[in-house]
Amino acid sequence: MIDQIYVENGVGRAVMEAINLFTPRHRVTAVWQHDIHPQMQRKQYGDEWWIADVAGRGMAILTQDRAIIDEATERQAIVDSEAKVIALGKANYTTWEKLRCVVNHWEAVDRLLRAPGPQAITLLLSEARFERLP
Repeated sequence: MIDQIYVENGVGRAVMEAINLFTPRHRVTAVWQHDIHPQMQRKQYGDEWWIADVAGRGMAILTQDRAIIDEATERQAIVDSEAKVIALGKANYTTWEKLRCVVNHWEAVDRLLRAPGPQAITLLLSEARFERLP
């Protein structure tokens, strides 16, 4: 089981902190992207390198960039590194909506964290949808 979630900067520190408030209950710790990869504040070309790095560190990824599941080379990086990706369904969710997605679908997130990789799930306000990966 994965017990750490790498929270992308765009998701927001408040969501990371909220996850960590309940770590004693769900035994998962959220870590801030900037603390692991401070260079991510600069423009990047492709996400493949950090997807592989995060998966190699034994962490799941929480992103608001759902496109990494669909973009061919990034999707392949997820598959090749056996990554686990939790993607918010819309990049323009408010912080409150992002937190609602994570909390309302925590059982699905927990299933993803317990399953062998690669795995991906999209969290919408109304549903959690596991993504089919090759």
